Amino acid sequence: MKRSKLEAYYEQEFGPRDDEPDDRPLRRSSGRDRAPARPRGRRGGFGIVRLLKVTLMLGPMTILLAASLLMDCQGGVRGSWVPDILRSTACARRDLAGRVLHLDSDLRTVTNGLR
Repeated sequence: MKRSKLEAYYEQEFGPRDDEPDDRPLRRSSGRDRAPARPRGRRGGFGIVRLLKVTLMLGPMTILLAASLLMDCQGGVRGSWVPDILRSTACARRDLAGRVLHLDSDLRTVTNGLR
């Protein structure tokens, strides 16, 4: 088989190779010569700790969103089991969402008034 240009260049610059490398993996004589097994790495996915973190982060947001969707903000019902701070937060969130959703029509009204 003819040598490639790269092999010819290698022999010209560095001299002939001492021995050809063997591609086969080395075998050990006994099981005692083996290196100790490395500990397993962490598995991907959600563990208990990550699931707890996500729950603690999204839980209060879910409660406030559900409260803002289900809360009666029209009247001041006093005999309710819902604390006042939760009611005021839910009503403020609903009011803010309503203002943001109707911002386009409010700005059109302003621009039509300026024309």
